Amino acid sequence: MKILINLGRGASVTVAPGKRQALVFDKEWNDPDKVHKDGAHADWLPKESAYHLATLTVVAAGQAAGEKLKLSITEYERDKDTRTKDALGEDKVGNGTRVEFTLSGLVWMDEKRRYRAEVENFGTVPVTVEKAYLKVAR
Repeated sequence: MKILINLGRGASVTVAPGKRQALVFDKEWNDPDKVHKDGAHADWLPKESAYHLATLTVVAAGQAAGEKLKLSITEYERDKDTRTKDALGEDKVGNGTRVEFTLSGLVWMDEKRRYRAEVENFGTVPVTVEKAYLKVAR
């Protein structure tokens, strides 16, 4: 497999209860095909339609014990801000402490779409995503 992008987020972001937040990646360690625009952007644009292995890791703080946080790789229309579906997603249940969560899986990515890593807070208190990392390989 070839790593297409290896990205990170340097600043923390707070996700309010009941809200969904796209993760903007401002650290770029690997992007030889320019799938992710340089600078602080949430989107990446696959160069070809294929199955990709995506791994999203976040460090979350402030999540109440027993409350859900959903990590997802989300598909959007290429030229609009319209979400079409969660291509990959998983609920993570908090234990009341600072936790590192990982979402990983094989996902079909279409060259006519764009993608974002997102966090949705189903809890009753704000959750801070202190760090986030994304790797996509094909």
